[in-house]
Amino acid sequence: MKVLVVGGGIIGCATAYELAKAGCQVTVFERSTPGAEASSAAAGLLAPLGESTDTNFAQLALASWRLYPDVVRELEDRTGIDVEYVTRGTIYPMSATQTRHDAEAWAVNKEFGVEVLEGSDVHALEPALSPKIRHAIFVRGDHWLNNQRLVLAYAQAAAAAGVELSTGCNVSRLVVEGGRVRAVVTEGERVEGDAVLLAAGAWSSELMAPLGASLRIEPRRGQMIALAHVPPVLTYCVHGEAYMAPRPSGELVVGATVERAGFQRAVTAEGIAGLLRAAIELVPSLRELPIARTWCGFRPWAPDSLPVLGPWPGVEGLFVATGHFRNGILLAPITARIMTEWITGGQPTVAVKDFLPDRFVRRPAR
Repeated sequence: MKVLVVGGGIIGCATAYELAKAGCQVTVFERSTPGAEASSAAAGLLAPLGESTDTNFAQLALASWRLYPDVVRELEDRTGIDVEYVTRGTIYPMSATQTRHDAEAWAVNKEFGVEVLEGSDVHALEPALSPKIRHAIFVRGDHWLNNQRLVLAYAQAAAAAGVELSTGCNVSRLVVEGGRVRAVVTEGERVEGDAVLLAAGAWSSELMAPLGASLRIEPRRGQMIALAHVPPVLTYCVHGEAYMAPRPSGELVVGATVERAGFQRAVTAEGIAGLLRAAIELVPSLRELPIARTWCGFRPWAPDSLPVLGPWPGVEGLFVATGHFRNGILLAPITARIMTEWITGGQPTVAVKDFLPDRFVRRPAR
């Protein structure tokens, strides 16, 4: 089976790798380099606990989180790339009321080791935190990694498994004939395939629009900062108005804005100032650290903030995996598994009803 994957971000590369392991002939078309867009505009947080723990989305996130230890080992074995997988946990500074409420909700998942910290216990765990912080939740099961290295590892593992990575190659349209997707057109060349996976992130709608499809995926710009973090100030990830993730390689990643700015590629004074202000409020000694770099990317956002996963209704052989918004890194392993199951003729092994593309399909009024 020949599968054409449009988009070489974390979702496209992870799924291409799984498809190749399942015996498919796979080509990935990426107009830039793997992970150049939303996959790089992240801190690599693997933190599946949210306001609710019993939704289909929460279960999807938890299923993906559980896959990560094996994924990291497999990718390192196959590529030699250290993705800086850290399992120390996250501190969430909160008010006393928030702490009690969220701790009760999160503690349902026993495997995450949720603890309430108060008073001196907060600073005994992370001395660099502001003395103003008197209440926090510590989630031992929160992990993080270097997402740029992760995409590179997936891309290299995919190539080693036989995937053709066509970089610097822009797909201009999908070819649908007789109710079935037949090919993609790139730089004037028609490339035939048995199935097409659209994993083009925030650009997915542009390729679906000519088909009359009502897929609404919009960009949400995220600006980020990396501070030089040697010697390290923080041991744990800290997540408040901003989040801070210390990496073993010596960076402290601070993020991230969420802006409706279209595809305006810019790192702004307001965005960076807001992140720094929030970070320094939580950890005052950060004001002394040099700024190593700043960057931005465009996260794919759907109107209900949920990912869009599955076969596109009415077009045989066309599959969509986009709209992961702020959770693309976390959801990559489970998305790759689900899409591979679908494309190779099986059924997903997790609940996917809330994520199906048909929720965006316009239906005639009765």
